[in-house]
Amino acid sequence: MNQQLIDLKNKLAPIADLIKDKNDVFYLDYPLHLNVGDLLIYHGTEQFFTDHHIHVALKRSEFDMDIEELKQKITPNTTILLHGGGNFGDLYPQHQNLRETIIRTFPNNRVIVLPQTLFYKSQETLEKSAALFMRHQDCHLLARDERTANAFKQFSPNVYLSPDMAHELYGTLPTKNTQTGQSLYFLRKDIEASDIEKNITAQLPAGSHIKDWDDILSGQDDFVLAVSWRLAKFAKRHNISWLKDLVHKYWKNYTLRIVQRVAKNFLSYDNITTTRLHGHIFSCLLEIPNVVCDNSYGKNTGYANLWTKTLDFVAFYTQHK
Repeated sequence: MNQQLIDLKNKLAPIADLIKDKNDVFYLDYPLHLNVGDLLIYHGTEQFFTDHHIHVALKRSEFDMDIEELKQKITPNTTILLHGGGNFGDLYPQHQNLRETIIRTFPNNRVIVLPQTLFYKSQETLEKSAALFMRHQDCHLLARDERTANAFKQFSPNVYLSPDMAHELYGTLPTKNTQTGQSLYFLRKDIEASDIEKNITAQLPAGSHIKDWDDILSGQDDFVLAVSWRLAKFAKRHNISWLKDLVHKYWKNYTLRIVQRVAKNFLSYDNITTTRLHGHIFSCLLEIPNVVCDNSYGKNTGYANLWTKTLDFVAFYTQHK
């Protein structure tokens, strides 16, 4: 095993020390959607619970989280964990709104925002959000890069640098051990895409393997997601806690198979060039040589420069003039 990747996994351990009672924990905003990067974070977080003997009493997604249910089940000692990722800010308002609702509603409970990258288009929105968070008495923010950590100081006095939760998966996944002669260009197609994707694509020969998460996912995945959404919303509307728990259990098992399927796909390539942060992190976990390119606001190189640049199978994309 790679010692540097073991060390990155070990850097997540201090998060467990922030939890007041490991038997009294809520985990909120788990990803009931098909962004595989978020699913890697999710399964890394679940692995973290297992590795650190953390019993989570309640797990809810954005679709079935109900404040009244939380109020009924929370205790003064409950630690609330909010899912990590790259959605802290105003690009994905539904997740930020969920976090802000928790901060407003439970001012006396410890709240931990798991490793995040912050980005706001609007300075005014940032300042309003920062003021709300700063009023909370016991909020702890984990930042995946230094730019985010510096910004988080406006939100809380309790700010820590931490690698992504997906690193907890190291040692549970297969690693690269065969050569295929194939290269993958794993490039964003969403709102975080930039001119880099166009520039890379323009220089590639015909027949090059260009993919994003959607190209690896299947129609069955979409169907399972649609059913899970419907059940989660039904359970929220009728306040059926056992059905919410069942949706989570099924989704966890189903998406673990997605992670394994994507790993198999990635391992069929000898090297991967990617503008997705979790294209890079997943390649590292699988020990596949990879080239890091940025997204639209510098998330990827900010992360790699802090955590992964010293791995001998990681390189940085340089633009050809």
